[in-house]
Amino acid sequence: MRSAEDVSLSDLLTPLVRRRRLVAGTALGGALIAAVVLLLQKPVYTATVTFTPEAPQASSLAGSIAGLAGLVGQIGIAVPSAGSVSPDFFATVLHSREILRSTLKTEFADPRSDSSGVRHSLLDILKVRGKTPEQRLQAGTQRLQNQTDAGIDRRTGIVSLAVEMPSPELAAAVANLMVDQLNRFNLERRQSQSREERRFSGDRLATAERELRAAEQAHLAFLQRNRVYTESPLLNFEANRLSREVQLKQEVFLTLTKSYEQARISEVRDTPVLTVIDPAVAPVKRTRPRRTLGVLIALLVSGLVGAAAAYVVDLRGRGRLGGKSDYRELHEAWEEAKVGATP
Repeated sequence: MRSAEDVSLSDLLTPLVRRRRLVAGTALGGALIAAVVLLLQKPVYTATVTFTPEAPQASSLAGSIAGLAGLVGQIGIAVPSAGSVSPDFFATVLHSREILRSTLKTEFADPRSDSSGVRHSLLDILKVRGKTPEQRLQAGTQRLQNQTDAGIDRRTGIVSLAVEMPSPELAAAVANLMVDQLNRFNLERRQSQSREERRFSGDRLATAERELRAAEQAHLAFLQRNRVYTESPLLNFEANRLSREVQLKQEVFLTLTKSYEQARISEVRDTPVLTVIDPAVAPVKRTRPRRTLGVLIALLVSGLVGAAAAYVVDLRGRGRLGGKSDYRELHEAWEEAKVGATP
């Protein structure tokens, strides 16, 4: 007498064995279709560049004024503090329209051409379509944004940029160019800040110089009028007050002079603000399509579909698929199998 497990296993395997050609044909057919589709897909390569942002130095004017907190309150200078820029800022700027559009307009070696000297804009290489140049740029910007991914390692602060392109050399070239443009953007931004700082320092320096000259003239006029003032407490107090005012104006003038000179140097400084750790290189292996894995998955899924079809065809062939009587017969067969399995 067979057990219920033996009956179930037999019921499961018999349709598969009987319809093995259908199962095998469906599996192989699905795998073949997947292989053809994957072969027709264009390969995609991913190049990655990693860099770390340089911690910006505090503004020279702000640093100098910070060392003279007491003077700031007296002369009324309000200078914004120079805070550090987080890596999220650089990751966001990489996806800005300015950098994406500039990258699309840049010419690269065309991977479609047999000649290495042929160069076209990235917009033409990617075959971006549009009725007008502006529409092409907008469509290309969206496409390039989808093909780039900026990630941040929160523990180390390292920023990585991954670029997907149809050619390994093109992917590496685009990734390195985008980082170069990001560095140029931040360098110009820093120089612009230094330029504004120089203007502010220059204006304040001119004012401080006039105030210093006025304080010195007032002190000199007092000394000329009162050649002997040490014997008078009131005159002695006035002399000390004028002397302190001259000293204060001198300190302010010296501080602003130093800040002005530092701002002039920073304005023309071309030191990179990004440190590239690993420049992008042409990847050896494509990112997708993964043809072997795709064919295996298609083979498995098609095999399951073929097995389900085998059960359906087998039940139809035996006349057990249909109305309520068919389900009743299946239920009675199952009950008989359970009764027979009971000792």
